[in-house]
Amino acid sequence: MIELFLKIVLPVLMIGAATLLSHRWGPAVGGVVAAVPSKGGPILVFLAIEQGAAFASTSAAASLGGVGGCGVFCLTYALVCRRTSWPVAGLAAYAAFAATWAVMLPVAELGLLPAFAAVIAILLVSRRLIPDAPPTAKHATSKFDLASRMVAGAAMVVLVTSVGPFFGATISGMLTTIPTIAAVLALFTHANEGADATIGVMRGMTHGLVGFAAFLAVLSATIERIGVPQAFALALVAVVVVQVVELRSALRGHGPEPAGEDLLPEAAE
Repeated sequence: MIELFLKIVLPVLMIGAATLLSHRWGPAVGGVVAAVPSKGGPILVFLAIEQGAAFASTSAAASLGGVGGCGVFCLTYALVCRRTSWPVAGLAAYAAFAATWAVMLPVAELGLLPAFAAVIAILLVSRRLIPDAPPTAKHATSKFDLASRMVAGAAMVVLVTSVGPFFGATISGMLTTIPTIAAVLALFTHANEGADATIGVMRGMTHGLVGFAAFLAVLSATIERIGVPQAFALALVAVVVVQVVELRSALRGHGPEPAGEDLLPEAAE
């Protein structure tokens, strides 16, 4: 039951929370919250328990390439979403993710510090290149929209977590970062709210992914030295500190959202 909650229910709840926060406080806030390691973190916990600290350390280091790929996923989606439909934008963004992760593999072999530095550079450049979008009004959240996002997220998380154990540490690491929450938010926001709101969410994700990268780097560097519980506790402290800083940065960069509809769970379904 605990494993089910951590692997599936927690990421699905994060999709719901990110959606509600995005509609209430703006897409930048929703994007930062969505990048919290609610999927990758629990997967790495169970990898550490089932496969050992060394396997989890390797997977966490390999996951850094995936975080860089997620940054390029966000950039690609933001660049094409004004000109294409959401299925085409999604395919283009996933292709960019896979290409970036493949390029990052040899970088990861140089060591944890070069890989972390490369990922931070990718995220900062991606954020810089994301096009500007006007602030969007508060958006009413329908029950159907929220439920659809959570069901889609659950299906994607189940697929990823089911496939992971059949591969080695490197592929398992990549699968912990494959865009599931980001994809659900991008596709549904694009389809229901338009390109401008989607760009805001993608920009917020590039802020939040910095915290995810810090989480993975701290975990990979410490898990074999200080033990599994202590390493995860330290990594969680790191991600909270970085996310707070990045959230403030995201809010400074994009002012308050204009007034619009109040957040109404009972809105048009």
